[in-house]
Amino acid sequence: MNSNFPLKVSPAVAQALAAHKPVLALESTVITHGLPYPQNFAILTALEAIADQHHVVPATICVLDGECLIGMQSSDIENLKSKILQGEELQKLAWRDLPLAIVRKASGGTTVSATMALAHKAGIKVFATGGIGGVHRAWQKTLDISLDIKSLAEIPLIVVCAGCKAILDIGATLEALETANVPVYGWQCQDFPSFYSRNSGYKIPEISKLSEIAEVYRLMSENAEQAPALLIANPIPEADEILYSDIEPHIRQALKDAQALSGKAVTPYLLDKLAQSTAGKSVTANLALLKNNVRLGALIAGERL
Repeated sequence: MNSNFPLKVSPAVAQALAAHKPVLALESTVITHGLPYPQNFAILTALEAIADQHHVVPATICVLDGECLIGMQSSDIENLKSKILQGEELQKLAWRDLPLAIVRKASGGTTVSATMALAHKAGIKVFATGGIGGVHRAWQKTLDISLDIKSLAEIPLIVVCAGCKAILDIGATLEALETANVPVYGWQCQDFPSFYSRNSGYKIPEISKLSEIAEVYRLMSENAEQAPALLIANPIPEADEILYSDIEPHIRQALKDAQALSGKAVTPYLLDKLAQSTAGKSVTANLALLKNNVRLGALIAGERL
């Protein structure tokens, strides 16, 4: 994967990479588009603190004024906070959106695909996110398939997630990942998690040792000319999950309400509708799985990769 995006690497991340110390990439759309102020910055602090507690340097990736930040310093966070409080429109940036954002000196949060591209360019090997994008329901009519699939096929990172977003066609997403040669393993589970829920009914191979993840990643990287990502599906903690049977009616109603929308507007709208219809339970679950994924991501980053 070739890209020449100009990077601004924070001193903490640069020092860790130079010393071959573990670094964990984190995305920023949860800050710019996923949560309201001040909850968005509270979760940023919490996620970075979890990485720190595991002796791993967090690298939150974001684009500010056309600069691709690999790790946000306090001044960057204050700059982003100021933009949000002043009502500046921040972009939701996928991999394909980065060049124009850089040229126009725009600001925005990086999605899974953009975060992966920038993390890989910086030399980071592990990335923790909430849920990946994938194949949307009714894809036969809309052809709405996330760029995350292509990114996972082409960018060799270890990606920790709680499955794909529950609003998607989970079976079709797994089929697309298989076609793209992306290995998907369940962390200490054999059922692909469905974001808010621990199960989806779709079986995947289980992996239960951090050392196995590291060894699989090494073998993939050393024996493939174009290695894909290694996707580790980490179920939401049992105490925090919303059962599939409970959340699915809310998803169906939200999808019905969103029929007039398309493209990038769909997912934020659906997540907002779910937050309203579940009286905030979906947001609470989202925050719990994010923290859980950062914990596992930090443990994986601590392995010799």
